[in-house]
Amino acid sequence: MSEFEPVSATYGISDAVVAHRLRGGERLRAELPGGYRLTLRARELGGPVQAALAAPSPTGPARICTARFSTFTPLPAVSRILDTVTRYAPALPDARDAHPPRDAVARLLTTGAPFQQPGEPGLFVQFGHAQAWLDGRRLSVTLGAPGNGLSLILGGPWDAPSTARLTAVVLRELTDTEQLAGQVASLLPPGPWQVLSDQWHPHAALVLPAAPRWDPEDPLGRRASRALRDLHQGLCADRPDWEFQELISAEGSAVALRVTPRDRAVPHLVRTVVGDRAFGPEELGNTRTTFLPTDLPAFPCLDPALMPRAVRAPTDLYVAPEPERDIYGVKLELGGWRYVLDKNAVFYAPGWYPFHKHVTRREKDPTAPLNDRLVPTGATVPAPVRISPDVENRSWRNEYVQLTPVDHHVEARLQLYAGDEQGCPLVRAVTLQIDLGARRVTLPDQIPPGPLRHQAAVKGERILGLLAAALQERARGASEPRAVLGPWDRGDPPGTDA
Repeated sequence: MSEFEPVSATYGISDAVVAHRLRGGERLRAELPGGYRLTLRARELGGPVQAALAAPSPTGPARICTARFSTFTPLPAVSRILDTVTRYAPALPDARDAHPPRDAVARLLTTGAPFQQPGEPGLFVQFGHAQAWLDGRRLSVTLGAPGNGLSLILGGPWDAPSTARLTAVVLRELTDTEQLAGQVASLLPPGPWQVLSDQWHPHAALVLPAAPRWDPEDPLGRRASRALRDLHQGLCADRPDWEFQELISAEGSAVALRVTPRDRAVPHLVRTVVGDRAFGPEELGNTRTTFLPTDLPAFPCLDPALMPRAVRAPTDLYVAPEPERDIYGVKLELGGWRYVLDKNAVFYAPGWYPFHKHVTRREKDPTAPLNDRLVPTGATVPAPVRISPDVENRSWRNEYVQLTPVDHHVEARLQLYAGDEQGCPLVRAVTLQIDLGARRVTLPDQIPPGPLRHQAAVKGERILGLLAAALQERARGASEPRAVLGPWDRGDPPGTDA
């Protein structure tokens, strides 16, 4: 049998790293396939590993990287990082190109959040408990404590794309960011799903449709949203130790499911409109809707023309482009009515939002072994609820309002009465944002001035009033909503008010 001869540096690097450890850390030089050369040494037994990697050039081997790995770095991670250097380093090293601009590197990063610390040189990148530091030719990564991580000294033309890719790979290798994504994928039922590791934190994963594409019969993505929420319920039952966040688009549909362990302090994501071009104070420029962490650091050191930043844009809250005909639509004068909670299985629990529901897990029913049952785990999560005017029970159609808690604010989905067309009522879907902490209602800029905007403002204030009343009832010691229910659900006699 012929001897296996690798044609890439990958196998040679792995063999050299293992051989260096087996020899007790003594100096080792390995000639790798493709003309690469790797030198490994440790100044003391069991101490940090120092590596020097050289690439072929017309004038002989040229050093492209000098690395120092702490004793806590697993050997497979050492091998993969050095292999990444060989794949991303340009072929002809040139020291004149060894200082890529930090703003260009930050713009191309696909992992972590770049920022600058006051009084410190270089660019910092935060990825969960890992922090990278880029300064000149040096790339250092610290894992929670000094001395735990690695340091790379880059030589040659490490331009911005190569440096950004290498930084992303190093952060992911040292934090085992793919582990949670693999666990989530193993629990998914067969279906058109894909699981990706999170861009912002190593202890988070994303579940989203495998091939998202625009469906002309479902332009708002409601079908995929319903399927994603069904998947959410199944995963909640199977893994009560995980926390789930639905990522809601500007159209009100769930577009992805973010999974994090409950015992990890992982910041939530918030929907944000960002601008990716230079723009003046009165112009938004090119914008896009994305999801960013709540603790995303600012970029005071970077060129705003190159870095995305949050902007206040009229597309942040959804408004239907045109009113739609609804033959069952109703017209309700604003009058003096108020909103009440439609009765369902919610209760009061501590937190910024009053209405909660139990987290359950699925287990076998002892009374019927072939069936499963849902058992409360003891944990609770904020629950979406439906509210309606207190004038009449169950007859409102477009006057129903859906309230959804989304990362410390409430999104209210309404269908505003917009007149009639040839005797058929017209309604227009809008989303308002309720900030309970600031007691503030935010209206979309797309709602035109006049009766429609006035209707949205009045209903928004009444929604805020309902939520404030629920918080007050909870503060008085109530365990379940009652004062915010309609009289038909409270059991009050007709004509009485709580």
